[in-house]
Amino acid sequence: MSQRTRTIANRAVRVVIAALLAVIAVTHVSVQRRSQADPQAVLDAVTAQLDLSLMQQGDTQMVKRLYGVDPADYEFCALWYPVTNMGADELLLVKLPEGADTQALEDGVKARLETQKTTFEGYGPAQYALLTEHSVAEPAGNFFLFLVSANDEAAVNAFHDALKGGTAK
Repeated sequence: MSQRTRTIANRAVRVVIAALLAVIAVTHVSVQRRSQADPQAVLDAVTAQLDLSLMQQGDTQMVKRLYGVDPADYEFCALWYPVTNMGADELLLVKLPEGADTQALEDGVKARLETQKTTFEGYGPAQYALLTEHSVAEPAGNFFLFLVSANDEAAVNAFHDALKGGTAK
């Protein structure tokens, strides 16, 4: 084999490997596991890890106001938000219908988090620290969790544990 032929063959092999890796990556990302877990059971598992005295339950209008999304677009939507204007603890749990686009939800959560950070940046150091160090936006298959809590790690673990019980492909 000539040097030129080997160089062309090496390039072809690299292109094929890169294409295969891209297909594997896209397939892995797009084939997320759907959980059949009961959303109320998932919510109960997460809220068991939180101090709900710092939060109040929100309704459809509050979800629209805070996140700019309509809960009617989702299979399940639960909101717990701060009791006072000086609070930062918050929980949003959503179960997405099959094939749902999460972009509007992710954008709404990002905007809410940024609004809260801006609100507390100058005068609420404890709240600002909570928002910057203990906030989680966690998509997991057909569920999405947004959480701001000092006990974020335990709540996220409870979220994933609750989803494992009802996972299907």
